Amino acid sequence: MTLVDPGRRRGVVRDQASDDAGRRTRSTRVRWWRAIAALVVVVLVVVLLGAWFASRGSTPQQSSAAGPVLATREQLVQIAAASGHSLYWAGDLGRTSFETTVNGRDVYVRYLDAPSEVGTTSHRLTVGTYERSDAYRLVTDLAAVPGATVRRLKAGALVVVPAGSTSAYFAFRGNGLLMEVYDPTPGRAFALVTSGAVQPIATAATRP
Repeated sequence: MTLVDPGRRRGVVRDQASDDAGRRTRSTRVRWWRAIAALVVVVLVVVLLGAWFASRGSTPQQSSAAGPVLATREQLVQIAAASGHSLYWAGDLGRTSFETTVNGRDVYVRYLDAPSEVGTTSHRLTVGTYERSDAYRLVTDLAAVPGATVRRLKAGALVVVPAGSTSAYFAFRGNGLLMEVYDPTPGRAFALVTSGAVQPIATAATRP
């Protein structure tokens, strides 16, 4: 449609310009609110995990730190016995030795590509088992943070991947252990836990 009246034409142009400016302003506001919401989620996760690590540091340790060192499956069983609690892993995944680190009663099992990688900072699949009396509450708190991926397993474990994280945390109600499965590939840690591959070392089946 052609507007004959020049005055109306100028008015329409002004209205369109005003509408465009309004849309740009609303779009900018939406982007800002989204950025703020994402920042709030990150801060909440950092606060929860920071409080957890701080309380771990204040807990009396009942065994000394050791590692990182290579260990066979049989030695992992011995480490679990010495720690006084179950030790979780993701099966052998074709390996005969694993890097282990013992920090008090917390134990990490890292899957290396070669024994020569022991002690390096390379990012590899790692399963951590932490003795923590409020483990289930901590996972529940993480699950309540917006953006978290949450799954409850048939065995009763609550599994959570915080927003932006590649670690999956899980715990059982009434069990004083918190497990963390880390993998640099997004989604892999969650898949390992929810598939049932992550089990206590004494009962885990050997997996190819």
